[in-house]
Amino acid sequence: MQIVKDRIVSPSQIDDEYLCPICYHLLWKPVECQNCQRLFCKSCIDECLQEKPDACPLCRHYVEKRCSPMFYALLSKFKIECENKINGCEQVSAYETLERHQNAECQYKMKTCRGCEKNVLEKEFLQHERSCGQVKIECTRCKRVYKQKQKHEQMECLINMLDTSNKKGERLESKVEHLEQYVQELETTLHLYIIGGFGGGVVHDVSIASLPVSWDIIYDFNYGHVTTVDELRALRSRCKKQIIVGAIQGNSSNVLRIAAMGPSDILLLDSPLNEPTKFGNVNWYLTPNYSFGFAPACSTINCNCADYDERENSDNRLSWHLSGDGGYRAGTFKDLVHNTDWRKIIMAEK
Repeated sequence: MQIVKDRIVSPSQIDDEYLCPICYHLLWKPVECQNCQRLFCKSCIDECLQEKPDACPLCRHYVEKRCSPMFYALLSKFKIECENKINGCEQVSAYETLERHQNAECQYKMKTCRGCEKNVLEKEFLQHERSCGQVKIECTRCKRVYKQKQKHEQMECLINMLDTSNKKGERLESKVEHLEQYVQELETTLHLYIIGGFGGGVVHDVSIASLPVSWDIIYDFNYGHVTTVDELRALRSRCKKQIIVGAIQGNSSNVLRIAAMGPSDILLLDSPLNEPTKFGNVNWYLTPNYSFGFAPACSTINCNCADYDERENSDNRLSWHLSGDGGYRAGTFKDLVHNTDWRKIIMAEK
């Protein structure tokens, strides 16, 4: 976080007391030398002390002291351009919000594609990685690594699983057991996709009674309830392979107004901000301190605290706060953080 003077929008005149005597940029997270009462960037003085412990670069004897709240109040008046202005960002932030903007919110920072290793703007990154033929994916069943543009058929997956069993020297009974589990899982998934309608991704107005296999509701709270990461993680032990996440409108209703199905490992995700994981035709995310939810696989996620995106597939998005508030949206119904009519639902196979 080196803030050069050219990035400071206001005030127009900057006294030397606001500049670090080591890097000559605006003081960032300053600390004070108790002996000479000069302020330094915390990172700058720490680097100096690694080379010469206890040696202040100005008075030669360093004793650290906390920067005064009054000086921090003065720094808070500074307005600063984003470091990604060169890439197109026009945001001007207050001193205390600059770090959050640059680290978590700015869509103009550069990220490196896992496949082709090109540098891409944050706002274009997800779409780029979805279309990049060099990105590699590991099959969760057979563990084969393949490029996402390559086909990975069910039969090939099964052959790879059996081949792995042969290499491990597993007994015939164990191979048969693996095969039976795989077939059972495949049958359940096919039933849900074909009869339940989940094959297209996000679904609407599905009666729980109409689902082709028996399900347990393992999470049922109104949207005003504060969902936590620990709550979601704890549900994983009660699930088999698949879960359904959705929302019901009305305390006595059993109709999922919006829902999606995916593997139960969704509850263990630790998603970076706005970087969902694709399962089937759905993008899933569980970002601690932000939100949990889904959107169609062709859509980007646009979280501040929850997914507030209005640009595409607004009716196919579900998002619950994980930051101390209630739920946020169920399709186009938003701002539901205190709503007691809408219910958060998670279901697991019996």
